[in-house]
Amino acid sequence: MGHVSESANRADAGAPRWLVVTGMAFEARLLRWPGATTVSGLHGDALDAALAAALRDGERSAHRYAGLISFGVAGGLDPALAPGSVVVADAVAAEDRRLDTDARLAQTIRMALPGAVGGAIAGVDTPAAAVADKWALHVATGAVAVDMESHRIAAAARAAGLPFVVCRAIADPAARRVPPAALAAFARDGGIAMRALCASVLRQPAQLGELVRLAGDAAAARRGLGRLAAVLPRCAGESRDHCGAGAGAGAGAGAGVGAGVGPTSDPGVAIDGDAPPAAPSPSSPSSP
Repeated sequence: MGHVSESANRADAGAPRWLVVTGMAFEARLLRWPGATTVSGLHGDALDAALAAALRDGERSAHRYAGLISFGVAGGLDPALAPGSVVVADAVAAEDRRLDTDARLAQTIRMALPGAVGGAIAGVDTPAAAVADKWALHVATGAVAVDMESHRIAAAARAAGLPFVVCRAIADPAARRVPPAALAAFARDGGIAMRALCASVLRQPAQLGELVRLAGDAAAARRGLGRLAAVLPRCAGESRDHCGAGAGAGAGAGAGVGAGVGPTSDPGVAIDGDAPPAAPSPSSPSSP
């Protein structure tokens, strides 16, 4: 079961809010954005259904959502990107198509974070764990990083006529594989399947060193996400001020940015004020 959380900001009640999507609960916990709606712990068809339900609810509440944000860790495809590198993407590449992010907000975020890079994010439905797979994806798409949510978020935003941005921090770099134990640890609810992880290590104890290195990479990614989390609300607020509260709903940056109040629900999705404990992310299969 995934989680949808909202924090009320009475000062901005009635203003459009961003719908933020994270693959894992620990990513949502790092953000802590008052007034934003956060969807976490859902993947594949379940994520599609939750986004569709949230956006239908948004239509019933006029101009409720300013747009969507993909936030979390990613796997590196560009060998130049070290763990912890921040990517604020220009586009999402998936299934022979490319969907552009909101250029104005992406640029604003990059300007607020020295060292943040642009480029495309590749969207996949299964983890890109092997070094050879990462390289092949890099060559085929030109993407600098890969995750398992952004292509679905981009498609939902396009269908709703809303802007979107992708904000990611690199966990596993391009030159490092994701060991089997890390892949086995992914629980369907966004948690850690500890029994599966331990069983994998017992079967292949030689991967323990890789897991330790991966834990260090994941710590660097957390720091990168922390930097992103510190600037996202301010950058979004600046975008809202630029676009103006009277901007009409629909596609593009003119939809405005901000925070609002109101419940979002979907069958099978828990509405919770807090996220569950940290877990490895299938966005970039790695330890927390």
